[in-house]
Amino acid sequence: MNTHNDMAIKEWAIVCQALEEGKQTLLLRKGGVVEEGDQLKPEHPEFFLYPTYDHGGPDGIKADWRPRLGKLDKEAKDVKHIHFRLYAIVDSVFKITDWEVAKQFIPFTILSDQAFEKDFREGDWEGLYLFVVRVYSLAVPMDLPRKSSHEAAKIWVPLGTSLFTSGAYPVIPDGAWPYTRDKIRKMIQSD
Repeated sequence: MNTHNDMAIKEWAIVCQALEEGKQTLLLRKGGVVEEGDQLKPEHPEFFLYPTYDHGGPDGIKADWRPRLGKLDKEAKDVKHIHFRLYAIVDSVFKITDWEVAKQFIPFTILSDQAFEKDFREGDWEGLYLFVVRVYSLAVPMDLPRKSSHEAAKIWVPLGTSLFTSGAYPVIPDGAWPYTRDKIRKMIQSD
């Protein structure tokens, strides 16, 4: 893990919460990946998670996660600061273009079936990049002043200053992480 970093990726705050609780280890993306031959790599292999609050409404997540949106709305009211609590390292990236394969990953996210399918079908191509991420809780959460350049960024957000990662600890313990990661890899490799 880098000792500091100045890059973040935007993610819906409710998904950040699922990542923080170890309930999800996937990020779904349409971009942010470099394809080199048959190798897929994220543009940035390590990053802070930048929580966003305008990604979707209650219908975008599974019913049991909907009550949590109210608490997150309180954080959204701080229009002057971004609250960073999580750091992620990409373990692997997979490109999924077959809907029958993709829908097997719905249970690995908190997104509703409809939202997952919408993400899959929207954009210039049908499919998704699945980022398998190891998430870390920051020992000391950090706030940065919100800038207009942050809002303009699409996926990746250059923070303009380095934040430290020292003391961050994994959300999923070392003993459980290989099982979690390998379960996803096996699903992809079996198809």
